[in-house]
Amino acid sequence: MQPISGLHVASLIDQTVFDVRLHHEDWHGPLEVVDCKRYDLVFLSGLQVDFDRLRQLSFYFRRSGAVVVAGGSICTTFPEFASQFFDAVCAGGVDSVPAVVADFLKGSLKSIYRSPIALISSYAIDYSLLTRSGISPAVHLIEATRGCSFKCSFCVIPSEVGTHVSYNFDQLTKTIDNAISTSPRLSFRRLYPIFMLLDNNFSDDREHMLRVCAYLKSNPRVRGWVALVTQNVLHDRELIRHLAASKCLGLFIGLESFDADMLRRYRKTQNLSKRHNVIDDIAYSESQGVTITYGYLFDPRYQKASDMESQIRAIAENPLIPMPIYMSVVAPLAGTESFWDDLDSGRLAPNLRLRDLDGETVAYSQLADRADAIVTFVEQIFRRPWTVVGRAGILLKTLRRLVRSGTLNPIRWYFMAVGTLHCFIWSRGTPSQQRSYLAGSDTLDPQYFERPVDLSDQDRATYFDPIHLTDDVGRPSDWLKPYYLRRATNHVRRGSSNTDPVQEAAVS
Repeated sequence: MQPISGLHVASLIDQTVFDVRLHHEDWHGPLEVVDCKRYDLVFLSGLQVDFDRLRQLSFYFRRSGAVVVAGGSICTTFPEFASQFFDAVCAGGVDSVPAVVADFLKGSLKSIYRSPIALISSYAIDYSLLTRSGISPAVHLIEATRGCSFKCSFCVIPSEVGTHVSYNFDQLTKTIDNAISTSPRLSFRRLYPIFMLLDNNFSDDREHMLRVCAYLKSNPRVRGWVALVTQNVLHDRELIRHLAASKCLGLFIGLESFDADMLRRYRKTQNLSKRHNVIDDIAYSESQGVTITYGYLFDPRYQKASDMESQIRAIAENPLIPMPIYMSVVAPLAGTESFWDDLDSGRLAPNLRLRDLDGETVAYSQLADRADAIVTFVEQIFRRPWTVVGRAGILLKTLRRLVRSGTLNPIRWYFMAVGTLHCFIWSRGTPSQQRSYLAGSDTLDPQYFERPVDLSDQDRATYFDPIHLTDDVGRPSDWLKPYYLRRATNHVRRGSSNTDPVQEAAVS
């Protein structure tokens, strides 16, 4: 599942003025230094775990004379900090790109551009850019909405977006047509168009969701679609039947965990229904031909290695539910409510780095079990999952689910099979170097050390040394302290509405 922010950024740039190229390191591999030349304007984006990579690329592009603009989660949450590594930073959505380009052409670029993610401007998305750039996913990737109205404490969306908003429906239908029409003629995307809706929560605006579903059902070129929704959608069986009849092939649900205590800690209230059983809901959806996939989280602060292993074995042994499409240990994403709470409580690991927020690295100092026991489980589940759950049992489980689905459509079979088997496929990406799986000491990527021989100490520190979130005793790093203090001050102000005026004035 690929992000499409680069496609949106590129679509907002006038191609009569610029020759626009896309490079996606998941598709093309790490960008070579020699390929950082010849460019005038560069946009970089990535997840929090990728921010160090953005800095590395910024060094090479800027040294070659390009103007570098960056966006993404860290740029949105900590724009003043991020601006020291790039010529400009985009905080928020992609919609500030036209202003950046206009200022670049006038020679008056600002250091920070802000555009609320929930403010969607009207623009056409040019999917031919994917084809011209050699990016060829098996399915079409689109968004029908942005954001989510839920406030889960581990998620960046409440702080970065804060709400949910829908794309213009007429523009969305044009996007779908453009995606099909610009795909290679003999590609699967052209011959059997399937759309993956990468919305944070496609189901948040029910009216818009049903309107999009009706269009996808009525469009004879669309053969099927999948989307990301919240778990509580599965409770509505009439809706599930409706989605199945609208060509829905699958739903990725925000299940996160079967541990109710963990869900409460993270305020995942939409998963805590006492009237519905999610396992029965999953089984019903799959009986309608709608494949259910989900990710599964482990929390080493509260769960022992034996607890985690018991949970995954229980899933493997239950014939009604698929295996998770991915598994992850909880990562304290910077700027989330749980991140600040863990920082306040001293639970974050010393020398925690942004690069450690990959979902495989244990990022906490206070654990429910011995660190070596947790690391052993983490290494097994990510690199050798068959040592925890046997391949033969999972294969039999998959075959039974195919039979229960009641469909003879091989495409639906494929989605159902690949979802369950994905954890085994994913494990083949074994790192070449030994890992500790512990924050602050885990192995860094080779790109951290592929540096020019003439690199100055200042440029090494600015562009190549990993960014730390905590110091050697687990307190905020120097760069994070102003944000930490600002948040603490704002928190006191919000909580002081019932105090007397003298106290409030003193805080201000």
